[in-house]
Amino acid sequence: MKYTALESEYLNRIRARLVRLRAYLNQMNLNEASQTSEWYQAVAKMRSIQGNISNDLSFLACLLAKSFLNEHFGVTNFDAAAKPQGAPGLDIDVETPRGERLIAEIKTTVPYTGALNDLGAQQKSSFRKDFAKLNGAQASHKLLFVTDRATFDVLQRRYLGEIPNVRVVLLDLTSV
Repeated sequence: MKYTALESEYLNRIRARLVRLRAYLNQMNLNEASQTSEWYQAVAKMRSIQGNISNDLSFLACLLAKSFLNEHFGVTNFDAAAKPQGAPGLDIDVETPRGERLIAEIKTTVPYTGALNDLGAQQKSSFRKDFAKLNGAQASHKLLFVTDRATFDVLQRRYLGEIPNVRVVLLDLTSV
């Protein structure tokens, strides 16, 4: 897939953090005799290097969605890095080559409980906010992208009735 300049820049920032994290982990030498403060400092340093990894996952999921949109709708004008991750509004709002509006939300959620039967309370609330955005907008195509099989299965079993005109898509993590 061809990346925009902003997407390449974002990927390079992620790569640089991963390189720093690898170097840090390779030099770290904790064991059972290490002091609790050493453990704390090590984990705090890892968190500092990682930055907001949730935003990175969301961005990468946007790139997966971009590939899907290109393959299934011919959308080539979507820049996954143009809108900051976590910014308000729809995750994706583009026009297809046929001039139709296509909107989408992207979720990287893994069911909190670890169970395959439902989402956690906060996760339900977050999904329902996205459902409202999708249901409330006028568009020819409405998609909800998810990256986790268990989440996809829960949505299929329990929530499709809340989003009757929305296509739920499990992004293929092996194709891009």
